[in-house]
Amino acid sequence: MAKRFWAQIIEMDEPIEAASIPGVTDHESAADALVTDFVGAMGGEITQGAVRVWVEGSGQEKVYDWSAEFDMPDEDALDHDDDIEVEGEIVLTERMH
Repeated sequence: MAKRFWAQIIEMDEPIEAASIPGVTDHESAADALVTDFVGAMGGEITQGAVRVWVEGSGQEKVYDWSAEFDMPDEDALDHDDDIEVEGEIVLTERMH
């Protein structure tokens, strides 16, 4: 049976519900998937935090600190009618116990 990964954004003012992350094969991929969705949903307003990832039914848990780094396009070179495309990268750092 395939491992089922769960992830949860932690250390926030408001509790964030855990989510099952389909189609991933390891803790880091699950963390990246959840953080990418979270940053997108927040419109890039929250750019750092922590995420806890575990495998359902096992004690295999990891915590990652994360930060989102964005490359903003040069606004002077844009026409006001153009859609702005922002490039971003999620950086994960595993916490060691």
